[in-house]
Amino acid sequence: MPALPRITHELIQRYNRPGPRYTSYPTVPVWQEGWFEPEYRVALAEEGQRSRPVALYLHLPFCRQLCTFCGCNRFVTNDATLVERYLSALMKEVEAVAQALGTRRQAAQVHWGGGTPTYLNVDQLSRVAQSIREHFDPMGGEEWAVEVHPRVTTREQLEALHQLGFRRLSFGVQDVDPQVQKAINRYQTLEQTWEAYQTARELGFSSINLDLVYGLPLQNRRRFRKTLLEVSRMRPDRLAIYSFAHLPWMFKAHERALREEDLPSPEEKVGIYLDTIQHFLDDGYEMIGMDHYALPDDDLARARDQHTLHRNFMGYTPLHGLAQIGLGVSAISDFGNSFWQNPKELPDYLEMMEAGKLEPRRGMLLDEEDRMRREVIEELMCQGELDLTRLEQAHRQHFGTALSKAAPRLRQLENEGLLVLGAERLSLTPLGRMFVRNVAMTFDRYLPESPSSSNPQFSQTV
Repeated sequence: MPALPRITHELIQRYNRPGPRYTSYPTVPVWQEGWFEPEYRVALAEEGQRSRPVALYLHLPFCRQLCTFCGCNRFVTNDATLVERYLSALMKEVEAVAQALGTRRQAAQVHWGGGTPTYLNVDQLSRVAQSIREHFDPMGGEEWAVEVHPRVTTREQLEALHQLGFRRLSFGVQDVDPQVQKAINRYQTLEQTWEAYQTARELGFSSINLDLVYGLPLQNRRRFRKTLLEVSRMRPDRLAIYSFAHLPWMFKAHERALREEDLPSPEEKVGIYLDTIQHFLDDGYEMIGMDHYALPDDDLARARDQHTLHRNFMGYTPLHGLAQIGLGVSAISDFGNSFWQNPKELPDYLEMMEAGKLEPRRGMLLDEEDRMRREVIEELMCQGELDLTRLEQAHRQHFGTALSKAAPRLRQLENEGLLVLGAERLSLTPLGRMFVRNVAMTFDRYLPESPSSSNPQFSQTV
């Protein structure tokens, strides 16, 4: 395996700036705020005239306790009445969206995220799954996926999920080191993780992903080595290895519970990242985009090779060209050249659904230039290259102008070894793949020239 590029202190200083992860383009902060029920219903009705399948994302926000590193929209509660109220609202939304589409649609992908979906008991899990099957036609295949917290997930729940049709699991691991777990208030023994993983394999789940996070408090290269070794022993089909986004101005838990002095330095964090990449490449995994890894025969690796890899709010997926419909509090929809986001606060979402409304609080309609830039950024994030000739032919009115404006910055990135810019193709170098967010930012029309350093909207790129 070839050695990874050397990343110097000067390079880190130059590129360690706030920047989007580009799970969407345009990014959420530039969407409009308001009440978009008429517009959303029109968009759903228009989508209903298409023949393509849909991908459903259901947000299940509840957790037993707060993991202080988490930036997800989650709600810590032991109020069983509130949970039932939410599930009733969620199932009403499933029905209302299906009716607004106008025709019964195939669901090629179903993903449950959180929060902690396995906060729900077996009966609740079954009712939510049944509401989907009542209103959508699941396609053949194994694209029902759910996020699982090993510490709170029982064998009975895993058996029920398998029986309900789920075949993909994503286990949150983050780090197996007890001191790191204490620092982020996520107590999850190695034995608990192994037990959940082995039970899932025994039950026949065909694809298991493990989530790891680097840059957490008290992490260093030596300690994280144990996590890498244990994960290799498990041999998951996929890995998602995320950079910790420390955003104390956005998340109270980051501000109150995490100490700046406990965080690894940018140099140490990059070292952990490079160690992780090298470890899993040596272990037979292939790097997929920015932060995912997969075994060579996995669908993600095949989609990358076939240039059908797609990036969305759930990360990387092999399914391209689906209408993504988000259900639940804060859930995001992406279809028909538009984005929509449900209310982010739980009381607002409950009030909306109990009033029988479908009223996103954020929305954006993409113009032709947005669509062009979205395609460019997604190709960089998924394939690490741009076919300049094809893009010029597909977007004659916009791409040439955008490329011309970006050319001085691209030449600078080329001089610094991040990319190769030819007459027909732009290709990221191995170093450029480490800083793909920075390269993609070159094509972002909405980023300010000088983003605020005191209250940025995005996490640091390193």
